[in-house]
Amino acid sequence: MSSIAPRSRGVRIAATIALSLGVTAASGLATATSAPAAPSSFIAAPNGMVGVPETITIKAPSAAGQVVTIGLQLGPASQVLQTTIASNGFGSVTWTPTGAGGWTINGLGSISSAGSTTTTVVPMPTYTVLLAQNQLQQGVTNNVLGAVVAPIGTLAPTGNLTLSSVNGGILSTAPLSGQFGTNTATATLPWNPGFSGAAPIQATYQPASGGQGASTSPISQPNVTTAVPTVAMRWPENLYIGTSTVLQAVLGQGIPDGSAAFLLDGQGISPSIPTVNGVASFQWTPPTTGVHTIGVLFSGAKNVSGSSFQSVNILGALTADNITVNPPTQPVWSVAQPIVMRAGTSVTLVGTSASGTPVLFSEQGPCAIAGAVLTALSAGQCQVTAITPGNSLLTPGSETYTLTVQAPPRKKN
Repeated sequence: MSSIAPRSRGVRIAATIALSLGVTAASGLATATSAPAAPSSFIAAPNGMVGVPETITIKAPSAAGQVVTIGLQLGPASQVLQTTIASNGFGSVTWTPTGAGGWTINGLGSISSAGSTTTTVVPMPTYTVLLAQNQLQQGVTNNVLGAVVAPIGTLAPTGNLTLSSVNGGILSTAPLSGQFGTNTATATLPWNPGFSGAAPIQATYQPASGGQGASTSPISQPNVTTAVPTVAMRWPENLYIGTSTVLQAVLGQGIPDGSAAFLLDGQGISPSIPTVNGVASFQWTPPTTGVHTIGVLFSGAKNVSGSSFQSVNILGALTADNITVNPPTQPVWSVAQPIVMRAGTSVTLVGTSASGTPVLFSEQGPCAIAGAVLTALSAGQCQVTAITPGNSLLTPGSETYTLTVQAPPRKKN
């Protein structure tokens, strides 16, 4: 079970989170505030994030062995989910939020006595990458490529990308229409430059709804010329050792399709790749840091051939986002030190990340997370996992904490 907590500071593609989740913005033995006895029936839903699957937990002993139904509502949006209650009285269902806001979750039919709960879903942070050719032609339409990344989850961003000049002025706008994987959306951005020389540009993402956050790419600086380039290199402005990226060969206007091979410091790093509609793509992971030369050799029909080379600075490996979990009534949590709770007590989960993006919590074991509140249900061991999406400079972060849940003290006769 899981939850999202408030953040106090304020954006790569990661695996789907398959646990129940919650969002919130410890070293030593942790304590918890007492809580009323757990009700005989309840629904516990963590706070969440758009596009990230989470688990809704249902306790309904009277419906053991039965298929039960819950309803979810956010304004005019609604949906119904079903699950089976096990012999121990518990059931769970996985849900992927599609909209940000306060969702109400109700028990329906035979579990209406379980009542309702509210979960807060926050937008998915994004980051934008612009892939521009090193050579553009003046007076004709050149296409550059923009990509918007939702770092975790299962939903690709939707909306528009706008190409603009750093010196001022919108150059073009296009909808996100393509995809790399499940959570990266792309758009082709046309531009007909009316001048020659260096042209600093960047792309800005405008979400289609409140489900994703806006973002702007680093600045790219192609060179505009009056000549027709046979082939040009297209690459993202920032390259990192160990992080997969895309290199592209883009043919000049009127150049017939052929094949392209990519190089690093004069050595081949790809097979010969056919161009399709004037573009050849190669997925590549930089193997070393420092200043290097990437290039492409092109060979086409009618003995047309050409090459393009670009000096790039490959940066060091990206590091994972750092997470701090600091519940208000406890010391800062540590994965290396014991955290103890008694059954029937609860604690509010509060987390912050170095990236400033929200922290999500999930749980496995005899605990439940409702909103941002973790409740220990019975004696045993709970695993609480905190994750964060990270941003363009930090990969998604994750920490798992072990909680020992002790039985409550026996009452004296």
